[in-house]
Amino acid sequence: MSNIWDRERLLRSTILAGFAAAGLTISPAYAQDQEEDEDEQAEESSDDTIVITGSRIRRDAFSSPAPLQVIDSEEIRDAGLIDAAAILQTSSVAQGVQLDNAIAGAFVTDAGPGSNTITLRGLNPDQTLLLINGRRVAPSGVEGAPSLPNLDIIPTDAIERVDILLDGASSVYGSDAVAGVVNVILKDQFDGFRIGAVTSTPEESGGGSHRWNMTMGDSSENGRFLFSMEYFHQQRLQVQDRDYNYDPTDGLYCSRDIEIAADGSLLSECEGSIINRIRTFNYYVDGAPNLASYFANPGLFSTDVYSTPGDSNFVNPILGWSTGTSTDEQNRSSYLDQATDVIPDSQRYSFLFTGDYTIDRILGQENVTVFTELLHTNSQTTYRSGYHGQIFPTVGASNPFNPFGFDVVPIFASPIERSNIDVETQYTRFMTGLQGDWSFAPSWSYEMFAGYTRSMGYSRRPQVDEDRLTATIATTRVEGGQIVCGYDNSNVTLFGFLNPGNCVPVNLFHQNLYPQDGVSAPHFGSQEEYDFLRIDRTATTTVDQLIMGGFTTGPVFELPAGEVNAVVGIEWRRDSLDSGTDTVTSQGRAAGYFADRRSVGQAELTEYYAELSVPLVSGAAFAEDITVDLAGRLTDHEYYGQNSTYSVRGAWVVNDSLTFNGTVGTSFRAPNLRELFLGGQTGFASGFSDPCVVPTAANNSGTYDPANDGRDPVVLANCVAEGVDPTALGLNGVSSIEAFRAGNPGLDPETSDAFSIGFVFDQPFTDAFDASLRVSYWGIEVQDSIAIPGTAFSLSQCYNSTNFPNDPFCARRTRDANTGQLLLVDNTPFNVATQEATGWDFNGRFNMDIDLFGGFNYDMNATFTKSEEILSQTTAASDTNNFVGDWGNPEWRGTVNNRFSSGDWGLNWRIRYLGEQASISNVVGVNYGERLQAASELGGDAVDSWDAVFYHDLSVNWEQDTWGITVALNNVLDEDPAVVDQNASGATQGSGSEVLGSGYDLVGRRLYLNVRKAW
Repeated sequence: MSNIWDRERLLRSTILAGFAAAGLTISPAYAQDQEEDEDEQAEESSDDTIVITGSRIRRDAFSSPAPLQVIDSEEIRDAGLIDAAAILQTSSVAQGVQLDNAIAGAFVTDAGPGSNTITLRGLNPDQTLLLINGRRVAPSGVEGAPSLPNLDIIPTDAIERVDILLDGASSVYGSDAVAGVVNVILKDQFDGFRIGAVTSTPEESGGGSHRWNMTMGDSSENGRFLFSMEYFHQQRLQVQDRDYNYDPTDGLYCSRDIEIAADGSLLSECEGSIINRIRTFNYYVDGAPNLASYFANPGLFSTDVYSTPGDSNFVNPILGWSTGTSTDEQNRSSYLDQATDVIPDSQRYSFLFTGDYTIDRILGQENVTVFTELLHTNSQTTYRSGYHGQIFPTVGASNPFNPFGFDVVPIFASPIERSNIDVETQYTRFMTGLQGDWSFAPSWSYEMFAGYTRSMGYSRRPQVDEDRLTATIATTRVEGGQIVCGYDNSNVTLFGFLNPGNCVPVNLFHQNLYPQDGVSAPHFGSQEEYDFLRIDRTATTTVDQLIMGGFTTGPVFELPAGEVNAVVGIEWRRDSLDSGTDTVTSQGRAAGYFADRRSVGQAELTEYYAELSVPLVSGAAFAEDITVDLAGRLTDHEYYGQNSTYSVRGAWVVNDSLTFNGTVGTSFRAPNLRELFLGGQTGFASGFSDPCVVPTAANNSGTYDPANDGRDPVVLANCVAEGVDPTALGLNGVSSIEAFRAGNPGLDPETSDAFSIGFVFDQPFTDAFDASLRVSYWGIEVQDSIAIPGTAFSLSQCYNSTNFPNDPFCARRTRDANTGQLLLVDNTPFNVATQEATGWDFNGRFNMDIDLFGGFNYDMNATFTKSEEILSQTTAASDTNNFVGDWGNPEWRGTVNNRFSSGDWGLNWRIRYLGEQASISNVVGVNYGERLQAASELGGDAVDSWDAVFYHDLSVNWEQDTWGITVALNNVLDEDPAVVDQNASGATQGSGSEVLGSGYDLVGRRLYLNVRKAW
């Protein structure tokens, strides 16, 4: 199926860009410089010694003063991980709800649809800095003002390793490194030609993924190059593809109420918006009860004959329509939602070229290496839904299609695919520069670089044209019996651009709009009607980044303990954004859909930095080595002036077995382009987000049932104080709440303080095996953290406040004084008082040669993170929230890799642990940690928590000189994701009941095969 954009043209340009890169003669080297003697030492060191990021002064993974995690290409291969997003989002330090493809397709996010991002330490994704080869990655996305880098731009087969630095590192890498730094190191050297194919095939249908890649390269005395191509395809996974979404009561795959009865049995029932009905505003028949709704499905109701004491029986007065309450789920959106994506279909093409060439003499310097890096990625994502929301216009009695003879509101599921999204992003990143040793100071080396990145995103969403819908509702029968639209009863044209010649009368009561088989999707009476009402909502987003910089490094002077080494550098950067929308988008012509305004802006900054590594003691008793690393950075921002950051990192090597280490430092993050320049986005939130609306459980067919109202008395009192009756509002229905957000030029920048302290112990007792343990305690405190609240969060903060109505969140909503319904909630970003996170990191490794079974090597690496606190406080007078234990923030996460190897063969057993997560009260000092149980709908206790889970992956690897094969079984025990009640507080759910973005495996057991061949 062809895309709305010329996919053939885009793919052709992508391929040309890749082959153009292959024709270049130079390309980039590693992000940091290293002298030849250091390279030789690295080659002679153990395979466990990995050069890591965290300073331009290099360190070994276990001897780095700062906490970190390293994921190498072998671990990626053996774990059966097929793309960069899975590698990072399943790591033990990925804390917080991760914005992945499943969430980005179902919700409006900062990253835009079709994006994957990484969040560390339970803080915000904007507070994690992503690098490729030590250099900043520009944002990518579409719609609104995307502010986050997309992990999908990274070609997985080209990854050499991933360094995850876990302390504030603004003084080393600049703005945004508040929670940490993720540095993806790409392969830069290969001689020969290699092809590979990778597939991940689930036991059940849907959710499979495939990757094909090709790499070629060569090297000589003066230079080298590498060219890589990769294709990746993620197949869609729908709600109906997995049994964890199956409801035995209704026989559907759906989002549902899930409760545990007193006897321990499971209670379950599908929920969804009611469709296939005609709202009649309590149409009255003499001698009969008032009738609230008619349904288009006769025979699916408790009765079709009604009686009132003292009056005679009567049959439904409208032929072909039934009144009352439907007893069949086909009258809810659930039966359509079964075809909605949990994971959308996506594919991407990546081209990478890297190379370097050493020139004898240039610019007065000898042996100068010119390097270049070119990365181009084309990503396409298609999100499909089975249910596209309700259409419920008021149709007057004069409309000739209206069989009732009075004004009614037909309510049916939209036949126009309003929830579908087509997204395409082209991302091009070019870096080039010079590096070498200064001719006048051979012990000092340098690097100068410049780079340009452009991301272009396109999106399309089919919509209902509100202007044309309004016109076609104004349909009448003129002289001669002809039915025309765009006229009122006075024959006056309502819309100048519409007339009987181009306005299509749409029958909103056609039987195709109200399917009776419980399976079919709704359709208009004709293709002409569909074409008339459909309009495309499109957006084009361009993000540019221009960056230049350089640094020099070398010894400064000699101390008794060794050389003092220094780094001095400068970096300039300009980020710009232009996110344009069509008139459908900017004017809000899409019926019942959010509006985007154009977002335009740019920001420049210059940063000056220096590092110093000072050896204080060497070779002393109980002090084999004491070294301190100092770093400082001055950031001069176009809008926020000058701000400085620093860090101090130290390591005290007591002896060969024991090392103490610690870090302390500050970070800085200026508001990004989204937070400053978002032109305005309008969306719609459920009316049940209003705490003053009677909960569904307490609404007994329009009568308030206080026994099932679980709201806090503080909420009820605040509603009454506002003049709203919380026991009556919403009993007869609620309307959606408009949610608005835009950029805020008045934001202050974030600043933070971070520390870590810990030790490394290498066992000295025996040569039979090697074992190391690293333990670190860490903390981060952010001042003036920038928050973008959601509608439900803002309203909850307001109405749960003991400072109502003077709480800052209460100024962000507008309520209709006549109806009591909320009209608007302002979700514009603002600065909160503080944000804190503290916890423990545990790293362990064990290596041993075993003589059994002909001899083999056993190697174990383990990483665990324990979160103590993830705190947020809106104002100094507000309550403090601790999110540890809430959805996305389990107290414990961990990964253990067990590798057995012998000759050409290897066996790997990977265990991933995810702690308990639940809907809990996170207000410190006010019932903290207690379950926030959703109100009962079925007479039991709502399921709102999920026990800790272990995921097991097994793989076998066979490696020879030119061939390699890896076979893995992922999620061996076929563990389901968390499946909770649809009203579980804090859980991010899509159209099913599975929890998204919180570390759970959505696909299930699957077979992984990786085959590669080199020449």
